[in-house]
Amino acid sequence: IDPRPGLTLVTGSPLSKTDIRSAILATPSLSLSAAIITLNTVRESDSPFAAQLSPPRFLADSCANVCEILEQVGCHRIVIMSTAGVGDSWGKLPLLSKVFMSWTNIKYALDDHELVDKEIRLTEMKWTLVRAVRLQFEEGKSAQTKSVRTLGSSGDGMSISDTVSTASVAGFLVKVAVEGLFSKTAVVVAN
Repeated sequence: IDPRPGLTLVTGSPLSKTDIRSAILATPSLSLSAAIITLNTVRESDSPFAAQLSPPRFLADSCANVCEILEQVGCHRIVIMSTAGVGDSWGKLPLLSKVFMSWTNIKYALDDHELVDKEIRLTEMKWTLVRAVRLQFEEGKSAQTKSVRTLGSSGDGMSISDTVSTASVAGFLVKVAVEGLFSKTAVVVAN
């Protein structure tokens, strides 16, 4: 990402509280009202069978670090990108998706998202977990924000063909953060 007006780049790790604090303090003129986390675990490649590179609690520990620093600076609103199949949405996930997620290395990311889901509920934060169905990646000018359907916490009506574009999820995350929607709940989203 290239620096440009309105964008401040800070290099660091979400596993480092010092780095998180540095990122927050990099724009002292702004008043922080919410944070959005869009982390995922890292594999050797995009293949679902590729070996996991992230530590087992990468997402959970990163989220805990961010929450701790946010509370220290007086910000209590956090929106976290998660995935369909976590928590109570597992029951409504299509069978083929369950098999795929259980028998590939995606299971490690799912386990970590489960930890985030459980642990964020123990905080005093005003949190929202946005559980995206299968992400559809679009690049450049083809990336369009489409309308987002919300399927409740459990994903009522999810189907194997459901997708959601990254641009749509990004817009939804910002809307949820700014408007304070779905506070202290999870919501499954699809286009």
